[in-house]
Amino acid sequence: MNPMPATLSSCSISRPCSGFTLVEVTVALAVLGIIAAAAAAAYLGLFSASRNKLNADASLASLAGAVVAFAQSHHRLPCPDVDGSGNESLVAGVCPTNRDVGWFPYLSAGLTSPAPLARAIYGVYRSVGADLARAEEHGGDPVGSASYADGADLIHALRFATVQVPSNAYIYLTGNNATSGAENCGGNVVSNPAFVVLVPGEDRNGNGSPVDGIHGTLPASGHCFAAPTRASDTYFDDRTLAVSFYTLMAKLNNEL
Repeated sequence: MNPMPATLSSCSISRPCSGFTLVEVTVALAVLGIIAAAAAAAYLGLFSASRNKLNADASLASLAGAVVAFAQSHHRLPCPDVDGSGNESLVAGVCPTNRDVGWFPYLSAGLTSPAPLARAIYGVYRSVGADLARAEEHGGDPVGSASYADGADLIHALRFATVQVPSNAYIYLTGNNATSGAENCGGNVVSNPAFVVLVPGEDRNGNGSPVDGIHGTLPASGHCFAAPTRASDTYFDDRTLAVSFYTLMAKLNNEL
C-alpha cells in the first residue's frame, strides 16, 4: 500500500501544521471590523432615509386631509400663511389676489404649528373663474341665501379649472425626470393641481434652507413644485403631495 503523498496542507510530526500569527489575526479582525462598521452605517443610512420618507408622507396625508376638511366647511381652500404665524394671511377676511403660495396655515386648518424648520409649504390654485381660495358664487344665487357661495359653487370652480390649459401662471408640477419628462420649471409644465403641499427634508444641497433644488425660492416666490413621484437623490429629498381638481371634486361631492 503506497503512502498518501504529502500536500501543501498536510501535517506531520516533522512538519507541524502552521496557523495564523497573532499579527495576522489582529489584521483580519480589524478588516472585518471596518467592513462591518461600513455595512452598519450604510444600513442605518438607508433605514433613516426610509423612516424620514415615511414620516414625511404621513405628514403630507394629514395636511391634505386638513385642507379637504377645511374646504368642506368653508366652501373654499385655505389662504396661504405668508408670515409664519400659522394663520391664513387674509385681508379684511379675504385672501388677497396673487397670494397663492406660502407656509401651510396650520392653526387655521385646526392643527398645531411645528418648529419653523419643519413647516410645510402650501400652494393653492387661483385663476379667474376658479379662485379656490375664495368662496365665490357661480350660479346666480342671491347674497345671503343658504346656497350663496356654497359647496356646489366650489365644485363649479373646480370643474371650470379642469378644462384650462396647464400654465406656469399658477401653481404647477413639473416633470419627475422619468415618465413625466424632465424636471424643468421653465419648460415642462405638467399640470396645475387644486392644491399642493411640500414637506422639506434635510438640507441636502447645502443651500442653508430645508428645501432643495427647484424649491429653493419657495415660499417667497415661484409656482413650481416637484412631482410627487420625483425620486430622492444626493441633493434632493423634499416630498410633495398634490391633489387634482377631479380628486377634490370627488371628495367634496361625497359631502353634498
